[in-house]
Order: sequence, then structure tokens, then C-alpha cells
Amino acid sequence: MPQLSTRSPARTVTPTPLAARRPRPAGSIRRPGPRIGGLALVDPPASYSQEEVLELLGMREDEFAQRIFSRCGVRRRHLALDEAMLASTLQGRTEQVEDELFAQAVLAIERLRVDPREIGTVVSASLYSLGGPTLAHRIVEHFEMEPDTDKYHLVGVGCASAVPLMRLLSQALPDRPAKQALVVAAESMSGILMGARTDDPKAKVVGSAIFGDGCAAALLSEDPRAGGPAILAAKVHQIPGTLDAVAMKLAPRDSYLHLGRDLPDLAAAGLPELLEDFLATAELDRRAIDHWIVHPGGRRIIDCVQEALSLADEQVAVSREVLAGHGNMGTPSIFYVLGETIDRRQPRPGERGLMVTIGPGITVGLMLLQW
Repeated sequence: MPQLSTRSPARTVTPTPLAARRPRPAGSIRRPGPRIGGLALVDPPASYSQEEVLELLGMREDEFAQRIFSRCGVRRRHLALDEAMLASTLQGRTEQVEDELFAQAVLAIERLRVDPREIGTVVSASLYSLGGPTLAHRIVEHFEMEPDTDKYHLVGVGCASAVPLMRLLSQALPDRPAKQALVVAAESMSGILMGARTDDPKAKVVGSAIFGDGCAAALLSEDPRAGGPAILAAKVHQIPGTLDAVAMKLAPRDSYLHLGRDLPDLAAAGLPELLEDFLATAELDRRAIDHWIVHPGGRRIIDCVQEALSLADEQVAVSREVLAGHGNMGTPSIFYVLGETIDRRQPRPGERGLMVTIGPGITVGLMLLQW
């Protein structure tokens, strides 16, 4: 079985000491789910500072944009963005963007070092998809997987993707007990970024300040020898009346991802009770969590989750570092936090992690992991 990896199979990281290791309640998970037996992350080659993105998007002289770009928690991000792309429409970018997503997905899967014949189900996800064949179809064809490989492509789940994607794959694994399942989360936020216009809403500036590109590939396996954490439980919760908080705004010559100002507050408002109920099903509480894997959706998203759950700065430090170095990558973002948590914290056997994702809907995803 492949061991859990991220950007480089040879990478080693000195573990960071955790502040406090309290005794953990034993809990009562009836049967652990599959393990995340492999994880690989791929960044596009070009990386931009916030000042460079301001210049590229024509926002350097905009005082509001300058403030947002400097305060949003992002320092650099990977983008496949240039003047030619900015001069084209959303539809005009389709072939280039989907080819870039496919190339990144291939590289991520190759880093997993998995025999394609061992994969029985492929699920791909992205906010960006305007046609077919889907990313999942192209992956199956490229790696010459078995013709009966199940394949699905999800669009629009966005930042909350990791939890429903892995829930879906967990349900598919028992039908193919000798196979592994592959999830590919690939995002080109460059594909929806547009240059400044005189009548731009402030929401467009906010989206332009935080989004980046990235790709993650993860393997799920029911083989107990798999090296990663087991999925103990997962839950998604859509907050009623919040459909307008995250929305793709499209026009013939413009596009952007709208994020409502109250998104962080709405997402965090009921989070303590939601988490308490979720952990109670396993007869656990927050003291049982050793590693908090929080969606790096923006500075205020992290701030609101930290405050709502009474987390220490150290417990959300990895999320802030991912946001600073990559921005919000949408679909693959939480996989980056998981990968960095594994590399930097090096969780020990028996320790637990809690994924918290926040995406369109507003949908909150919770996933309990154990190493």
C-alpha cells in the first residue's frame, strides 16, 4: 500500500510539539471507515504576490482593493493567469483551463504511485466545468483504468467538497472490496478572475483578493495497512436561507465568485452546537480532538471558526499558513490543510483530527479522522 504523501514522497518534516495532550475519551465508533491511504498536492508553476495580482487585474490604484488585498490573510498564491486569459471571456478560456486542470490532476495521481488497475471508482470535483468529457472521464482514459471503473464529476460543491466527496467514495468502496477509490479536487480560480471594470461591485474585489489555483488527489482504501488516517464519521449541514451567500456571478464579458459579507458569521453561528451533536454520536467531545483541520476560506472565515469553537492560535496556525501561501483554492483547500498538518504535526497513532469545511449553500462539512 502507498504511504500517505503530499508534494514530494521524499519530504521529511520535524514534528511541531503540540501545546497540550490531554487524555482523550475512548468514544464508541462502531466500525472505522476507510483510510485516506495517499494524498498528493500540486501547485501551478506561477506564483504571484498580492501586489503583482493587483497590477495584473488593473486594481493597483483602487484604494479599496489595496486595503482588501493587504488585510485578507493572503501573501502569495499560485495562478495560471496572464494578459491573454484576462482578455478572453469565461467561455473562451474553457479549453485552456480544463487542459490545465487535467495536467495538474495527472501529476497529482502520478505522485500517489498507485497502480491504476487498483482503482475502482474515480470522483473529480471543480467549480469550473463547462463541458465534457469530464475530468473523471479523461483520468480513466489517460491512466488506462479498467473500462468498468465508476466515474463521477461534481460541479459547484466548492469549498465544502472534501466531506461529501469522501462520504460518497466511502459508500462506493464496499461494492468493490478489492479496489481503492480516487478523489481528485482540481481548481482553477484563475478561470473566473477578470480584470477591473469601472462599475465593479466590492464583492468582486474581495474574490479577486483571496482565490488561488491548486489540485489535490487522495486515495481511499479499506485495507488496514494503508498509511493514513481512518474516517470515523462525517456529516454535512446546509444552513437554510443562505443560498445567496456564495454565488457565481456571470455576465457576457465578466465573471466573479460572490461572497456575502455575512458568510463567516452565518457559517460560525450554529457551529458549536453542530459540532457538539456530531461528536456526541461517537461519545466524544472537543477534548478528544488533537488536530483541527479548518478550511482556509479567508481571514474572517478562520477568525469566526476559531472564536466559535474557542480554538487557540496554534490550533488554526496551519490553516492560516495555507491561506497565506496559497489563498483560498476552493475545492482542494482542505486537502492542503490536511497535508500540511500531516507533514508538520506528524500525528501519532490514536490521535484524532477534525475537518471543518465551509462552502456554498452555506454548507458546513465535518469529518472525524483517526490515525
